[in-house]
Amino acid sequence: MTYVLVAENFPEKAAEKLKKYGQVVRTKANKSVLKGLDTHPDILVHPLPNGELLVDRDNLDYYKEIFKDKKIIPSCSSLSEKYPGDIHLNAFAFKKIFIHNLKETDEGILDYYKRAGYQLVNINQGYAKCSCLVTQDFVITSDGGIFESLRDLIPIYKIDHGQIKLQNFNYGFIGGASGVLGKKIFFTGDLSHHSSYEEILKIINEYDYEIEILSKDPIEDYGTIFFIK
Repeated sequence: MTYVLVAENFPEKAAEKLKKYGQVVRTKANKSVLKGLDTHPDILVHPLPNGELLVDRDNLDYYKEIFKDKKIIPSCSSLSEKYPGDIHLNAFAFKKIFIHNLKETDEGILDYYKRAGYQLVNINQGYAKCSCLVTQDFVITSDGGIFESLRDLIPIYKIDHGQIKLQNFNYGFIGGASGVLGKKIFFTGDLSHHSSYEEILKIINEYDYEIEILSKDPIEDYGTIFFIK
């Protein structure tokens, strides 16, 4: 079974379009995290490459209930409101490289990637996953620091900053406004207004990926859409 994990407040019409790809499940808000980030899948859940899920320890029972056939591991650290207390799970891997602000990574996540033989790459940005659209072949980000840290290691492309909505914040990020299933990229809304729109399309087409837009509304960061098999 494939699960499609979206934010608790993810729009229902957009969620309906995802149902043909798997069972849509929602996060549970962590009240200790700032409103606007408190429901984001990439803040609350970290899918490990082996199929196990490391989740927000304060809502462990909830995730055990919705992912009945998965091994669910509680995070070592509890999430909190003040940065960097909300970033411990917001990491990502590209091929055999694990990328995060390593001094803030949850010990359970860090231990897994060390044991699995991943190359660990430290970046300053704690919101690593929501800052990056991560596919099997390339990464797109608006974060200059991430781009400079990774440009000699992986195929990474930099786009213009901002222009993505995020509740209670000035702007959101492309990683938190998208999800990837195989060679298909899902965007939460319309990004044709984005100043890097043509560049984004060119990159995606270059790697023969498809796009599905889930809403006619402007693109918004609800946290990464995770497809969990």
